[in-house]
Amino acid sequence: MYRNVSLWIVKTRSKNDPERDPNATSGPEENGIRGIRRFSRPGRPSPFCVQWRVDGQVKSEYFKEAKDRDKRAGELARARTKGVLVQVPQRAEQAEWQAFKTTIGDTPWQDVVEGWKAHLKASGTVPSSLTVKEAVETYVKEIETLEAEGQLSADTVRQKRQKVEAFAVTFGSNRLTEITGDDIEDWIESDLGYQNPHTFNNWRKHIRTFFDQHRKQIRQNPCDDIRTRSDATEHVGILTPVQTAKLFAYALTNNRRHLVGRLALEAFAGLRFASAYRLEKADINFQDRGLLLPKHKIKTKRRHYIDGLPDGLWSWLEATNDACWSLTPAEYMKEKSQLFTDAKVAHPHNCLRHSFCTYHVAAFKNPGLTATILCHRNQGMLWARYNGNATQEQGKVYWTITPKTAAAIARKAT
Repeated sequence: MYRNVSLWIVKTRSKNDPERDPNATSGPEENGIRGIRRFSRPGRPSPFCVQWRVDGQVKSEYFKEAKDRDKRAGELARARTKGVLVQVPQRAEQAEWQAFKTTIGDTPWQDVVEGWKAHLKASGTVPSSLTVKEAVETYVKEIETLEAEGQLSADTVRQKRQKVEAFAVTFGSNRLTEITGDDIEDWIESDLGYQNPHTFNNWRKHIRTFFDQHRKQIRQNPCDDIRTRSDATEHVGILTPVQTAKLFAYALTNNRRHLVGRLALEAFAGLRFASAYRLEKADINFQDRGLLLPKHKIKTKRRHYIDGLPDGLWSWLEATNDACWSLTPAEYMKEKSQLFTDAKVAHPHNCLRHSFCTYHVAAFKNPGLTATILCHRNQGMLWARYNGNATQEQGKVYWTITPKTAAAIARKAT
């Protein structure tokens, strides 16, 4: 229920103390009551906080007004003086208890507890004192085992490890059963600062998977209480057809031909960057014009064979050289970024794949075909996200970009 605070301040720290909470506002509002701390975190709906420790665990309450926070701090100080601080319930606890009593009516609470224990036993859920830190350590070992067995890619394991270990830094000493959806939502939004819908949903997804792996130790997954953020209206960064032509034309005429093959896989086949840099020349079927995506080279972890790709893609794959297929991921990432800079073309996140989606939908008006190429199951979401970002005329121009036409299209007005 409560977030762990890695550093507990029992005395007022100086303004310049390097160990001070960087998110807390310093100033005269902090008091010197031992073990009780007041501070504010601007930008939150309820920015004024009081924190205290009970049985080694940090508890926090947030208020809209400083006076209410200070009043609560006074109550806690008096309780501490009397030696009964451990008995002081939080407002949330009081509200939960009142809601509980209202729900059970005249039923003795002991009977409700016994019934709940029976339910847990029947469902196979065992109340656990497992901490987040312990659960994360177990989870990391499990995904590393799957990586060793070839069931997860190194990149996937890296992403999962990064997110759960960051989660453990904040919540490590808390029991797994104490974490609420509000805790996780606040952590992603306020502590990590991720409010972009796509990024928020990605972090929620990984933490939800982590809790699912420990479903026998929890009553329910706290992430189920967090609504995913709609990114249907999120701005999608794309290149114009002229910018795309300019990028490829620059690569052809400035000794970057070894990049155009992998760039084309992103821009004209819709591959993710992680798939484009993993693909080998042997995975490309020039005769039948198809791409083989082994499961370890694609996010879905399912083998796919993609055909029905636009003709322009093949002219770019034929125009590249063998050095393209020997590039390491790090080399491709570095040289790709430098190419955008040198060509003076904007580089929004994932813009080549987004451009493919946008102009394929615009030109062909067939979201089912676009979704199939992208290995997406939900063509409705794809249509909502990309339809209307470009005209059909722009879409048709995009698919005329080839090694022979790129320079001429690049010279046109945007």
